[in-house]
This record gives sequence, C-alpha cells and structure tokens, in this order.
Amino acid sequence: MKKSSIFASMMMALVAFTACSTDRDDNPTLSIPTDGSFTLYAPGIAANTIDLDNSASLTFKADQPNYGYTANITYLMEFAASADGSNWSAWQSTDTSNENPLAITIPTSEIAGAVTAGLVELGRAETEFPFLAKIKARVRAFLAGLEDTTSIYSTEVQFAATTSYVLPPVPSLLFYLVGVQPGWNGPAALTAVFYPEGSDVYTYTTKFTGSYDLKIWAEEDALTENWNAAYGCVTDGDNSASGTIVNADAGAIASPTAEYYTFTFDKHHMSYSWTALEDQAPMEYVSISLIGNFNDWADDVDLTQVTPHNWYVEHTFTTDDVEFKFRANHAWDVNWGAAWTVSSEEFAALGVGGGDNIKCAKGTYRFYINDITSKMCVVPVK
Repeated sequence: MKKSSIFASMMMALVAFTACSTDRDDNPTLSIPTDGSFTLYAPGIAANTIDLDNSASLTFKADQPNYGYTANITYLMEFAASADGSNWSAWQSTDTSNENPLAITIPTSEIAGAVTAGLVELGRAETEFPFLAKIKARVRAFLAGLEDTTSIYSTEVQFAATTSYVLPPVPSLLFYLVGVQPGWNGPAALTAVFYPEGSDVYTYTTKFTGSYDLKIWAEEDALTENWNAAYGCVTDGDNSASGTIVNADAGAIASPTAEYYTFTFDKHHMSYSWTALEDQAPMEYVSISLIGNFNDWADDVDLTQVTPHNWYVEHTFTTDDVEFKFRANHAWDVNWGAAWTVSSEEFAALGVGGGDNIKCAKGTYRFYINDITSKMCVVPVK
C-alpha cells in the first residue's frame, strides 16, 4: 500500500509538472501587428469604373492579421475620395462589419455615402453629382470587444467609381415653431412641433398670419429659450416664397399671405419654402382627444388647439402596454391610428383613418396631431 501511494504521488506530480510546462510553452501572447502588415485586395471589377448607383455591394478580400493566436477578428471598411487623385479627403468609415477576411462585403449605398461625404469635404457641390471619383479603400481590423486597443489598418487599394449624391440617413430630430402663434417663448414653442418628413426635412401646416410668423428652435434651445441658436431667415420679416435658413442673427420668417400654408424646413440644405393649401377651408373639429385602454376606452383626454388644426396635450400613462388612438368630437366616425410603437427613436407617424391602435409604454409624453395632414408625434418627456 505504501509503495503504491508513493508511486501514485510521483505520477500526479509528473502530470502536474508536464501541464505547467505545457502552459508555459503554449500559452498565447497577444501582439498587435503594425499598420500595413496585412494586405487588402481590390475587387475583381476594380479594373473598370464601378457604377455605385447600379450595383448592390462590393466584396473585398484581405489576409488575416496575426495577433499571436487565433481570435475573433472584426473587419470594417474605410474609404477616402478624390477628384484628381492628388488631394484626398479624410477616411470615412462604413457601418457594415464582417468577420471573414476572405469575403468583406459592403453595400454600395454605404460606399456611396462615404465617397459623397469625402467629396463634400473637398468642396464638391451637390449639383456636380453624379461624380466620377477616385477612391482609396482600406480595412480596419480589431479583436472583438477590444476595438480601442487592437485596431490596425491594412494596405490600401485604389479604384474609380461614379456615384450620385448620397449621404447617410439622418435621424429625425425635434424642432419647434416659435412665433406669433403659438407664442414667442419656450413653453409655447414646445406645444408646436415640426413633423419630420425624412432626409432632414420638417413641415408645419396651419393658417399663418402673413407677418413675422415664425422662427425655429431645436428642443434643447426651446427648453432654455436660447435665441442665439434660433433658426430663421436672413432678413427679419421676409415673406418670400422660399429662402435661406440661418441660425446666427436670424430674422423671423413671414408667410407670403395670411392663408393656410405648409411651411417646409430643409435643415440639410438650410432652406425653407411655403406651399399654399388648395383647400383653404379645411374641416373644423370641436375637439381632438386621446382614448384607449388606459382610460377603458371611455374618458377622453382632450388636446388643446394651439394653432389652427394643430392639437397638443401632455399626458402621463401610469401602466404599461398602452394602446390608444386619436379621435375627433369624442366620436368614432373620425379617428386616427397607426401600426406604430412609440419610442424615443420612433416618435412620429402618419395617422390612418380608422387605423391600428398605437402602442406605447408607461411614461409622460407630449402628444401632437394635425387634423389636416393626419401627421402625429408622440414625444417622451425627458
């Protein structure tokens, strides 16, 4: 028994020693390769001019960088643009990531957005597009979860491509009307939201006065009544059918006449325009209200008409899984819904007559609806 115990102990010690030796010999050590230490290859079609408008994606191939051991590596493409091959823009990153270096596939819409941003940086105007650009590409590699400390860049490739004017999608922001109506102060402005139309364009439809009708505040500036940041026109009281938007020493914009208009604010191009409504006598409602499971589909919460045909209320839902609709005159013959779940990102929708119940979580919100356009906003109160 004693000899057997000694022998077993010796064997266990030997195994332990061997395991420790193996750990010392084989334990991987992270090393960060240098930029340019792995190669990016151009797509096969890069020998020709690529039409980014009429292709879905481009696929690049790269060697796998050596981080000292096998690891999960993420690959992101970056592009720089030039008109002459001499002056280059800053590198613009695309959004789509890949994990396979042998097939790094990027939607051409993302490449076009990066190239457009680069050309705009170099001073190219939108009117110059479609544009034949020279393009540099590189791939940024990094270990998953360690982007800040392990990022390295490949070699570069070049090719030529044509692209229309394409900028990345812009998330809708919150802008408010301040003016003769609803009033020249922050609390009044917060009752009159601009309805987002996409592509950084916003509208407001009502009967305007024809005199010093409005300026525009971003939400943070309405909350602080920051007049230095208000958007408006170059000349105070300008009643032109369209014009340039400024937000330094901005003047009040006036409608061309005292009628119903849709005012359009294009933040991307810093411009505005007025479109008169064909119907200058839209249907009038006595009331617009909220109704839903939060009040047992019975006791309406009335909104206030803050400008002609624009309604507003702030209300708190105290339970989750709220479903509600807007309706007119406390009756069901005119009501608006939408297949829409309200969130801080999805705060606007086009109402549909008799549409689906709108879904919402517990919380305090500002509710807006225009009964001419059926556009709706539900904005969480921070």
